[in-house]
Amino acid sequence: MFEELFKEKGFQPQKIFREGPRVYVIGGRLRRNGERDAVFKTPFRSTQEITNLHLRHEALLLHAAPAYLQKFLPAIYDFGQDGGGRFWYLVEWVKPGQPQIIGESDFVMKGDFFTQSNLIWCLEVIAVLRHLSGEIPASFAREISKTVYGLADYRSLLEPLGKKFFDRETMSAVGRFLDAAEPVYNRANRTTITHHEFYGSQILSSGKTFKLADWENVGWGNPLRDFTSLWIRAYEHPAWQKKFLEGFRKDLNIRPEEFEVLFGVEKILQNFGNLMLFDHSRLPEEVSRRREATEFFRRCVRETLENYPLI
Repeated sequence: MFEELFKEKGFQPQKIFREGPRVYVIGGRLRRNGERDAVFKTPFRSTQEITNLHLRHEALLLHAAPAYLQKFLPAIYDFGQDGGGRFWYLVEWVKPGQPQIIGESDFVMKGDFFTQSNLIWCLEVIAVLRHLSGEIPASFAREISKTVYGLADYRSLLEPLGKKFFDRETMSAVGRFLDAAEPVYNRANRTTITHHEFYGSQILSSGKTFKLADWENVGWGNPLRDFTSLWIRAYEHPAWQKKFLEGFRKDLNIRPEEFEVLFGVEKILQNFGNLMLFDHSRLPEEVSRRREATEFFRRCVRETLENYPLI
């Protein structure tokens, strides 16, 4: 299907990583301007407009990233569109490229990831994205504004899931909290460049450090979104989790009450999704942690509501 494009770009495919339903992902050798390992990525079908848009966002970010961000990202070698408008790109094949997860879980992270040096790495990634937010090119800012979602969209996706795990009184309190939080959330939701999947499956080993991969969902968000995703996944490592929160909060220049509102929204809605994930999971690495994990998720929701008795 892509033989002519591969020939033109000097790409020799070696390994198919994914073949649908959303994307083609193919690893190989790029034999142009020297040889290097590369990964080719494109939508599985030319009619997948949303996937096409997301891959375009990823390629544009990797291409436009300033030097202070590039060290955390896979390098991009080439990108473009085929005759049918399907976007494609060639990026660094990160090696050894081990994701920081256990088994096939998209949630459970390797215990040895939670070190002091990796704490610093995580805080640096979040900080440089926050810095980038103030200086991205206007054209890219307009591009990612096409996929900005407000709290109402976020709630419609995740709030219904909570009904399975909490009683009517608790869900009523959740509704009041989220109603009151909406103005704060929506003001903050276009302030920070956000990965939206900042956790172990996207953190790939690269020599003695890591690269944060799969930027398909990059876009505007609030400053607590990426942080909370990783903070929740550190629940088995409370000392690291506490230091992560302290370090992040120290670096973030927003009012304390705004911080708590945004953190509360993320803890409630993300954990509704996490509760459903663990309830349905049959993966042994998640089943074995179900009781402890779900209790942590529930506690996050309860404590958020208890801290806002007037809402």
